Amino acid sequence: MALLTAETFSSQFDNRRRLKKPYYPRRAYLCYQLTPQNGSMPTRGYFENEKNRHAEICFIDEIESMGLDKTQCYEVTCYLTWSPCRSCAQKLVVFAKAQDHLNLRIFASRLYCHWLRSYQKGLQLLRAQIPVEVMGLPEFTDCWENFVDHGKPPPFNPSEKLQQLGKASRRIKRRLEKIK
Repeated sequence: MALLTAETFSSQFDNRRRLKKPYYPRRAYLCYQLTPQNGSMPTRGYFENEKNRHAEICFIDEIESMGLDKTQCYEVTCYLTWSPCRSCAQKLVVFAKAQDHLNLRIFASRLYCHWLRSYQKGLQLLRAQIPVEVMGLPEFTDCWENFVDHGKPPPFNPSEKLQQLGKASRRIKRRLEKIK
């Protein structure tokens, strides 16, 4: 499995409201872990938005193409840099209903267009079917440990970065609770 670079994780999962210079585009990434409940090794991967396909759609296509045993139960945890847009939220709900052997959980670093009513409705629809939460320190730590290449030392202190992300998530969690 290809892994994210430490720099990509640091910049793309950064949940601070305002960024300092130099500015960079915030892209959508989705990291997933699919764990069979029979104790087999988990499958991990990640997707980035493509030109005409969101990371969530790439994820749905990937899971559907795996030909999973429908008599087996699976735990699926997704870490997203942005919460799903309303269109992807609707598609995830349809996917989850069709895949009743999957227990899907979604954690987002930031909320996408949370001030727009239509995006709030998309999140409400999604949350009615799939647990959607804001990433906290445990989720950032799990994402860091399982999806980031630790081959070379990062240009920042990982422990401090994870603490910073966990602290910034409190304000985003309050926002998500208001959308409920």
